[in-house]
Amino acid sequence: MTTDVRDDAAPADPAALRERAAQVVAELADRLADPRRVAAAADFWHALGLSEGHPGAALLFAELAHHDPAHRATIHAHLAAAAGGLPGPDADGLFAGVPSLAFAAHTARQAPEDYAGLMRRLDPALDRSVRTRLDAERARQTEPQDGTAFHHDYDLIRGTTGLTRLLLARRAEHPELLHEALASLIRLLEPLPLRGGHVPGWWAPSGPQIDSEADFPGGRGHLNFGVAHGIPGTLAVLTAAYQEGVRVPGLHGAMTGIGDLLLTWRTADGGWPGSMTVQRFEDGAAPLRSRTAWCYGTPGVACVLHRAGEALDRADWREAAVAGLVRELEAPVRVHDSSLCHGWGGLLHLTGRLGRASGDPRLAVHRDRLAARVLDAYDPALPFGFRAGRREEPRESPGHYAGFLMGAAGIALALHSYAVDASPLSGWEMALALR
Repeated sequence: MTTDVRDDAAPADPAALRERAAQVVAELADRLADPRRVAAAADFWHALGLSEGHPGAALLFAELAHHDPAHRATIHAHLAAAAGGLPGPDADGLFAGVPSLAFAAHTARQAPEDYAGLMRRLDPALDRSVRTRLDAERARQTEPQDGTAFHHDYDLIRGTTGLTRLLLARRAEHPELLHEALASLIRLLEPLPLRGGHVPGWWAPSGPQIDSEADFPGGRGHLNFGVAHGIPGTLAVLTAAYQEGVRVPGLHGAMTGIGDLLLTWRTADGGWPGSMTVQRFEDGAAPLRSRTAWCYGTPGVACVLHRAGEALDRADWREAAVAGLVRELEAPVRVHDSSLCHGWGGLLHLTGRLGRASGDPRLAVHRDRLAARVLDAYDPALPFGFRAGRREEPRESPGHYAGFLMGAAGIALALHSYAVDASPLSGWEMALALR
């Protein structure tokens, strides 16, 4: 259920908030430790999946194991439960099937020999999955007037962008395929002809589900500005490659093009939209404000743009990112629940991350207030401590989500980073294109 909130009250003592956050994380970890119990109690649960599945739950324990090795046994249990669902769907992106398990196992590694046998089993299947996606993308790009398929072709969740991030993490095992995937993302930026003009190559002829059909007159589709499904996620992965020393032709230019585009196409209050119509793009009209979240809107884009600005030494990008997020948090905040994807947990983690990167003291104050908001939502009477709801669900239908993107595992990861007041050690942020 959507809530508009502006909380100007002073937060509780940050030290007390961090102590309470650590306590809630410990309680959630206990509830999520038994794979069978989680699978039985959770809604929308799948054996293989980062969003609501065992690989996503394993990400929580992979992070906690850096602080307490006792959690390694729980990682094994969730990865084993996930492996029981193999082979899973083919070529369905980072968040499902073999890629989701490969990402979780890679993130759980603390030494080269960790899960080496499992990775040897998964790497050939990962190759096949990515090549299937790249072949489909190559075929699509030969008929560019068709545009991209929303939620499918290039995005972070189901498309080439997310798979490329996994290849980058495992580039020693997939060097040639990584370069092919990066080249595919760079080709995506080539302009497309549309009704006498041109649109960016990532134009989608259909409208996103977050907007009404009335927002997309003439059936001309949209340009997606969300980190989860749009061009900022691609910028994030290109930035990660650049920062890790990978070079392919056109990489620097692609990053510059996307970053400058994001600097240009801002809402009237200096933030970022979730999407915009082709008509607005052609008319040069300011896009409309979106939700305040990681998946869509200013918080996710701000973190991506700031990191790209660090990589290419673009102070204008960094300044716009910080200013945009501060303004967003000072306005009424629209949220649905406490999830990483589009809730208080995601805002907490993004604000903490950009606050550490920028050193802006205003973000530290907002981070404490967001932590208090997440902790206030914790209800130990619920199976996984938090009420997860979609916009169409009434409050009486709480949604018992246990996973990474929508549920308790992801909320616990955000609270854990706040509790220890430090960036994650395991690399789970790669799944959100934050690293």
